[in-house]
Amino acid sequence: MATSSGDAVGKEQRRVPMAAALAAMVVALALAALILSRVAGPLYGLLFPSEVPVPGGSQEIEHVKPDKGAEYWIYRTRLTGREVAAFYESEGGACQYSARQVQPDESDPRVEGVSYSVATCRGSRQTAGIGISWEVFIAEGYSEDEGPTVFRVYRYSEVN
Repeated sequence: MATSSGDAVGKEQRRVPMAAALAAMVVALALAALILSRVAGPLYGLLFPSEVPVPGGSQEIEHVKPDKGAEYWIYRTRLTGREVAAFYESEGGACQYSARQVQPDESDPRVEGVSYSVATCRGSRQTAGIGISWEVFIAEGYSEDEGPTVFRVYRYSEVN
């Protein structure tokens, strides 16, 4: 029985003061919060990537996510190419229009079914520590069944 009283003395000597235990827990919690604050934004951006804006009523035709290079989508819409470009300008993008544009009072010499470029738009936005930039190529002249406007959206991501 002498050994059991010796064990009791040994257990009492190994006790950690309550204040030291609480201080260690507070330090560990603060360290965990610091790490989480640095990792949460980029992790959220990787798990739930921000989508590139797309005009309402657009229909996705194709989505390609290659092993290397930019992910892209192809959409068709009943909007005109200029309306699609105006949408991307309203989303903060900058558009460069093709050289020849038909004015409303002019007759359009283009033939339906022969596509032509209307504009190229570029923009970017920041979401959860990840920079998303996009590039849109807008073309018109497709048949009514196909669109008549088709646009390709490329998305580029950059972790900040």
